[in-house]
Amino acid sequence: MLKDKWKVIRDFVVEHCKVIFPVLVVIVVAATVVLALNLNREKTRADEEAAQASETPAAESPEAGTETGEIPEVPLVPNEDSAIYTLVATYYNALGTGDMETLASLYDTISQNELLRNQALSNYLDHYTELQVNTKEGPEEGSVIAYIYYRVCFVGHEDEYPGYEMLYISTDADGKLYIKNEANFTEEEEEYITEISSQADVIEFNNRVAVEYNELMRENASLLQYLSEVSEQVDIDYGVLLANQNQEEAPQEGEDEGEAGGQEGGEPAASQESQETTAPTPAYATATTTVNVRSSDSEQADKLGRVSAGTRVQVQEVRLNGWTKVVYEGADGYIKSDYLQFAESTEGQEVIGTVTANTNINVRAAASETAEKLGMLAGGESLDLLAVEGDWCKVSFGGQAAYVKAEYVTVQQ
Repeated sequence: MLKDKWKVIRDFVVEHCKVIFPVLVVIVVAATVVLALNLNREKTRADEEAAQASETPAAESPEAGTETGEIPEVPLVPNEDSAIYTLVATYYNALGTGDMETLASLYDTISQNELLRNQALSNYLDHYTELQVNTKEGPEEGSVIAYIYYRVCFVGHEDEYPGYEMLYISTDADGKLYIKNEANFTEEEEEYITEISSQADVIEFNNRVAVEYNELMRENASLLQYLSEVSEQVDIDYGVLLANQNQEEAPQEGEDEGEAGGQEGGEPAASQESQETTAPTPAYATATTTVNVRSSDSEQADKLGRVSAGTRVQVQEVRLNGWTKVVYEGADGYIKSDYLQFAESTEGQEVIGTVTANTNINVRAAASETAEKLGMLAGGESLDLLAVEGDWCKVSFGGQAAYVKAEYVTVQQ
């Protein structure tokens, strides 16, 4: 989640800590508003979380004692700073209208790929009807963590979808506000944001939006299917934009397949559609270095483009000839398996129950507090449970195996 965002440049009205914008442009992504909470137990859980937060020392919050340190309660308050409202408004308008130049000017840094994805999103947004900003003090002087509630409409749909987003807003040396990209968070900033986002008032804020969203889905179940279709189409559109960009970039002659590893070894392997895949096929893999993507499983095949080290790709098939078929820009691509680190697929694994987060918690790639963080599970959200391994629960997260601390979830088997 921490993840796809939009912004607005629109006159705003500050009244009773609330900003209401004209019905013009809207910004929202399906993944942001799809919140998996149990509607019937929502109010009870929110009350329990608030009670636990008041009774439990900060050092006992999710991974706080070992990773984030003790941070005192930071109150969530309605924003009264017009400059912050203006920044947030500009942010949403730029995303909704596809104004990537303005969007880029609001960040400290933002990648071209992020801009292209936001551009693809803007095609499906119609208008928004409400925007509310609440803040907590940030870790640095002149910074705030903004928790934003919005109601939005998609093209061709009158329904207003509730959603929320978190932005880290800071101040530069000239006194100008800007949005700090998550990729540039220091370890201390990440820990601070994780901690304060686990506090009771933010959990109550998240749960309130989730209840509102679930009520809408209960009244019209077809809306959920629509959001899923929009999300898939955005991926396709993003792939097209990325492909067009890559075509404009001149290829570098003599480039190695792996930036750190020389030419792909051995004779070119001809495509063998009949070959069996390894089982189970991982759902995702991460590139370990900058590597070429080919049109088929051969070193002689056309080069479709490259993925950089750390890029996560969706896996379709792992072949015995040393190649992996992946989803690349919405189409098929092939990467040498030697340059990929595979995630464990949960396909075919037995689900023995569910886990529900008692508060916001980290989801990690392995059963260790130092393992790669794959994302965050918001308080009240649930995941399929695959196994309980000591102090950790093995869960299904985005089609791959992941882990959450057992002491911060409720297990149902």
